[in-house]
Formats: sequence, C-alpha cells, structure tokens
Amino acid sequence: LEQITGYMRQIQYCDLGKDQCVLVSAKLESELAELSLVERGEYLRDLGVEFDDIELCHCTLPLLIKDQLGLSLVYTGPGVPAERTQTTKMHVLRSNEISALDFAGKLHKEIRDGFMFAEVTNCFDLVQFESYGEAKDAGIVRMEGKEYVIRDGDVVFIKWK
Repeated sequence: LEQITGYMRQIQYCDLGKDQCVLVSAKLESELAELSLVERGEYLRDLGVEFDDIELCHCTLPLLIKDQLGLSLVYTGPGVPAERTQTTKMHVLRSNEISALDFAGKLHKEIRDGFMFAEVTNCFDLVQFESYGEAKDAGIVRMEGKEYVIRDGDVVFIKWK
C-alpha cells in the first residue's frame, strides 16, 4: 500500500485525499476465472484476501470501474415465455438517476406510453431461484410504479399495455 501511495504522489494531478487507486492482478483474475465460487473463496482466503461474497467473481475490475464511475447495471429480459427466451440484456445507467418510466422509454417509446408498473427484484436475490416464476412465488419480486428509481443490480420486468 505504501508503494502504491508513492506512485500516486508522482502523478501530477493526483489528490491523495480524494482520488482512489485500485490494484488489480490480471494473473489472479485469470486464475479466479477458472475456479468455482467455493474454490475462489478458499483460494482468496489462503492468500489472506478479505472479500464480500457479492463481489467475489472473476469480473472484479469491471465492477470496480462501474462503481468508480457511479454507474448501475440493470438487467432486462425480452418478456416472452421462458422456452423462447435466450438473451438477457444489460443496460448501464448512471446510478440513482432514472425512473422506471424513463427506463421504459429507453427501451421503446411504446413501452413508455403503455407503462402500467414494473416488477423489480435484485439480481443477487433472483439467482437463488431456478426461475423468475419461483422467485415471484417466494415473494422477492415487488411491484413498483412510474416514479421508482432504478437501482444497481435491479432486474426489471415492465408491464405495459
């Protein structure tokens, strides 16, 4: 850490009181990508690394960049039966700056015009279930109105007419 601070002091416009530095090992990221979630945790513990289970993945760098830039990831699906669904889109938005209605408008004008409500859940909660329907039955999917502000990691299913 002292060595990193020394490097930061050499940067002409770096303010140690405000600026942040993230040290990422490409070799470690590559090794983590090859391991299961449990193996990753054991490997990092063996290295003495403290971590948050939510951020324990091989995509640490993109997550750090997203956080540094104040962006949110919002996931949407095509709204067709599960047997026909093959893709989920990810939209990168400025954190806490867009309502469900405005988000609907980014997808399509007709969706915005016909907006009724949004079904919302967190992606980390959703992956605990086999299907969206199972998550909905468990009560982790909630209905939100036009003014709901989309949050980082939200899975949003917009109901429109």
